[in-house]
Formats: sequence, structure tokens, C-alpha cells
Amino acid sequence: METQEVTQHGGYANLTNDYMFKRIFGSEECKDILISFLNRIVGNGKIADVTFQNTEHLGPTAYERKAVFDIAVRTLSGEEYIIEMQLAQQAHFRDRALFYTSYPVINQAVLAKERHIEKNGDPSCFRWNFNLKPIRFIAVVNFRMEHGAGWDAERYHSSYRLREDDTGELLHDKLQFIFLELERFTKKECELESGSDKWMYLLKNMSRLKSRPVVFDGKEFDRLFEMAELCNFTAEQYINYQESQKMIYDYENTIDFARQQGHEQGLAEGREDKALEVAKKMLEAGMPSAQIASITGLDEEQVRQLS
Repeated sequence: METQEVTQHGGYANLTNDYMFKRIFGSEECKDILISFLNRIVGNGKIADVTFQNTEHLGPTAYERKAVFDIAVRTLSGEEYIIEMQLAQQAHFRDRALFYTSYPVINQAVLAKERHIEKNGDPSCFRWNFNLKPIRFIAVVNFRMEHGAGWDAERYHSSYRLREDDTGELLHDKLQFIFLELERFTKKECELESGSDKWMYLLKNMSRLKSRPVVFDGKEFDRLFEMAELCNFTAEQYINYQESQKMIYDYENTIDFARQQGHEQGLAEGREDKALEVAKKMLEAGMPSAQIASITGLDEEQVRQLS
């Protein structure tokens, strides 16, 4: 039975904590918070409502790799958003982003056929015109991504689309990749200018706050501060939060220790050894392999081999 006991802990939760990130941005009770975040980050302000989608997607065959998103939603206009939190730097992360977007692309054809059958009953006359709805991949990453020469060291927001090599002509605007780099965000509270600045500040600093700063007064952040305040957690919610937080501490402590050795080889070996150790604990706790891979930076196949 779920307990309703309220914890007496002060302060606010870490929003990059896996449990907290999915509770705040991936649950029906906090859907208004997600909508506010998306409208600020994407910048169009047109999202009025979203429907949460299945986050686990199987490959075409039993032998194909599956994808498990942190959060997936569809807007009233049919736009699809994949929202990911990535704490550890991972090889081929951009490739993974591209791989993830292939699933909603294919699913749009499947969905169109299902709707045709519901309306007409006969699948034999189904024809799809390939008119895709936009798909946007948004990743909050706790590291610095590599960029080309001249990239501003403090530019934390990058947005990529498909364009012609020489002229920059947009092929179409149906596929977009947005990366939010917390390591590049260095603004202080008094320097916050835009709505996206404020969201980045909270993603990076919420757990350090003792009270709600004046700059965050206003309805937009009311629910976020309410949900993130630790004293509002039930005992069960606080335990789940702390278990997820402990995994972050274990991983960060391992990296710090390896850095102190002063050898790149020791850093790489120490990071992977501890990541494997943490992954084993996560498996024992019943966490999915894909989620463990996302948190630890290990390959999903490495995680599966631990079970």
C-alpha cells in the first residue's frame, strides 16, 4: 500500500535526477510543466496540450535493437517530441538521437493505416501520401558536446535540421534536433534574460536553492516549485528520489577518483568499472536495460550481459 506520509526534508529536488526528471516532465500530473518547458525551448508558444506516447519501441524483428525514450509526447497538431536526459557522455550520442527519431517516423505510417482501417474497414485500399508531422528530439545533457570552430563556449542551445550543403536551403522542417548543454550554462541568477535561460538555471541549480528566487515569481513556475519541494514528497517518493540520486553520486565519485590519478587510461578504466558496478545494482533493482545504459553511459548490450 502506498504511504501518504510526508517527509520533513527541506529544499528542492535535483531536476536532472532520473526519477525526478521523469516525474516532472513525463507524468500526467505535471503535464502543464512539460508544456511550459516545451513552449520556451522550442520557442513557438503554440503547444496547448500533449498526449503521452509509449516510450518503448521494438525493432522490426525480434533480433533488432529496441529503443526506450525517457519521454515521448504528441501535440494536438500531431507534432511529436522525444525528450531525453543524458548525464554521462556517451559515444555516438548524436547517432543515437538520429536512431531514436526513426521510430516515430515509421510509426506515423502505421498510425495512418490504423486510422484508415477504423474509418473504412478495408486495409487493401490504404495509400499513404508520406505527409509527415514534425518530429523534434530534445536532449538535456550534463556535458559539453563537440562543435565546429568558432562555437561560443557559453552557447548552451543548439538546433539542427536537414539543409543543403552549399546554400543552406532547408530540405524540410519535419526533423529537428535540439541539445541543451548544462555544462555550458554559466549564467547567474541576476543574469537570466529569456525563458529558456530560466529553465536552464533551474535544471542546473534547483537542488541548491533554499527558497524561491524573485526572478521566478509568476504562474509559469508555480507548479514546478511545488512539485520539486522535498517537503511535499511522500515517504515513498523521497525514497525513490534518493535511490536515483545515489546512483548519480556513485558515478560522479568514480569519475572524480579516476581524474585524481592523473592518467587517462586510469580514468577510462575507472569510469567503466564503476559504471558496470552501478549498472549491476540498477539491474537488481529491476530497472530496464535501456534506462540503465542511458544513465551510466554503457552500451545497452553491456548492460544486458550483466544479467
